Formats: sequence, C-alpha cells, structure tokens
Amino acid sequence: MIVRLISMIASRFGVVVSQKVAAQAVPLLGALGGAAVNYAFIDHFQSIARGHFTVRQLERLHGADVVREEYLRLLAKNVTPRRDSA
Repeated sequence: MIVRLISMIASRFGVVVSQKVAAQAVPLLGALGGAAVNYAFIDHFQSIARGHFTVRQLERLHGADVVREEYLRLLAKNVTPRRDSA
C-alpha cells in the first residue's frame, strides 16, 4: 500500500516537474533561435561588406572603369568569382 502511494505521488510530481522544466525552457529556446537568426544576418552582411570594400579598393588601385570591364568580362564568361573562407 505504501509503495503504491509513493509511486502515485512520484508519478504526479514527475509530470509537474517536467511541465515546469518545459515551461522554463521556452525562453531559452527563443533566445537560442534569436541568436541563430542574428548570426545568420551578421555573417551574410559581413560577407557583402567584405566584397563591397574589396571592389572599392580595386577601383582605387586600378580605376573604376577597369574593374567594371573585368567584371563584365567575367560575367560574360559566366565565371563565378571565388569566395575566400577568411
């Protein structure tokens, strides 16, 4: 009889505890999801900025017309520019 009572209490307590843990995990999961979205945006726009400033540097060194002509030549050949990992 006591074993049955203890098992009933433990099963009921376990459900309450698991619901409480699940409810407390919701903000944490939201924060992790938000961090993942922020990281994706930062990574994307950092890559775009790196390309932009690389083109500006090339234009300063060689002139905008030369850089534009080379870009159009590569585009006509359908060459995909290489992407550095750094």
